[in-house]
Amino acid sequence: MMFSNLRFFALVPFCLAGLATTLAAQPVGDDVRISGTVQKFENGIISVSPSTGIVLRIRFDAGPGIHSMRRAKLSDLRTGQQASVGARSSTSGGMVASQVIIYEQGAEQAAGGAGASGPAQPVGKITDVGTSNEGPVLSLTYAEGERKVSLLKEAMVWIARPASAQDIRPGAIITIFGRKPQGGEINVIRASIGQAGGGNPPL
Repeated sequence: MMFSNLRFFALVPFCLAGLATTLAAQPVGDDVRISGTVQKFENGIISVSPSTGIVLRIRFDAGPGIHSMRRAKLSDLRTGQQASVGARSSTSGGMVASQVIIYEQGAEQAAGGAGASGPAQPVGKITDVGTSNEGPVLSLTYAEGERKVSLLKEAMVWIARPASAQDIRPGAIITIFGRKPQGGEINVIRASIGQAGGGNPPL
């Protein structure tokens, strides 16, 4: 079972006014991105705490686009994997990345399909894992061609798979990206669920 189309169901009465005001004041169609700790998951409702004293209640609906994330190592990168990289231009004119997400079977299609409407990077296929004086170098192929990306030594590597209800447990960290239409609930486009103590999982 996978989850998508999450909706912000309600703010509990004792939420801090600061966050409630921030959410309510956002312009029509504005993007919303929140990371928080899962407090409980019961009857299809997940209670998430973005910070001390704040709790948001979110309803889950079935569908693609929700990933369970776990930390990995640079040595886990292999040719043939589907991956996305958070890259930027370097001073030498190439591309350098501080983050790589490897998508297991069943997860990469949802990630690639949502890339145009969310914050996700395009998903490509790793065709080569090489090295340079600066560190590892990935070659990835996309529909529009190939790209080479150098990885920082401190680059974070994550492995994503389709999430299940068993991943939503107290202490887990969840990152949500959505959009708030006029007069409606926030429509969640993507979400990632990480293990307790593992840091905020990327989208």
